[in-house]
Amino acid sequence: MGADRDAVSYAGYSALDVADLLNRVSIVKCLLAHVNIQETGMLELMYAIRQGRSTVVRALLEMGLNDQLQDEALFRGVFLMACYIGTTFVVNTLVKYGPGLFISPFEDMFVHVAMFLNNTEVADTIRDIADIERRKMFRDVEVCDPRGGSHSSEPGQH
Repeated sequence: MGADRDAVSYAGYSALDVADLLNRVSIVKCLLAHVNIQETGMLELMYAIRQGRSTVVRALLEMGLNDQLQDEALFRGVFLMACYIGTTFVVNTLVKYGPGLFISPFEDMFVHVAMFLNNTEVADTIRDIADIERRKMFRDVEVCDPRGGSHSSEPGQH
């Protein structure tokens, strides 16, 4: 591509900053093409989380980092760090493009970590994600009718 991802303009932005701000995943991937995902992908992810670069987070996940994060405990740790120092955009990106993690069982822990640094926006986002998960689980659950039928478990639905 020819652009040095770390070169900074007079305005103080790098090519990576601009691509991230404009949500240009394909350009971010080009700028990160030299990154060895197996060796330094996690480090790049931590930098992206700390800097609030949600597009970079998505690009790294799509470039193969998702495969390394299949261990739920490892991904939960990454997500916990995002709750601590990340932004709502980063948290939502990890939920949407990450390997998958049910937030609701760990909601209190994630909210507590976010609130430790008064990161109320992230705490609210965690609560919203957990609420959506619970509603979806509730909607998907069917209760067997003792008379042989089945019906939805949602109130008012029979």
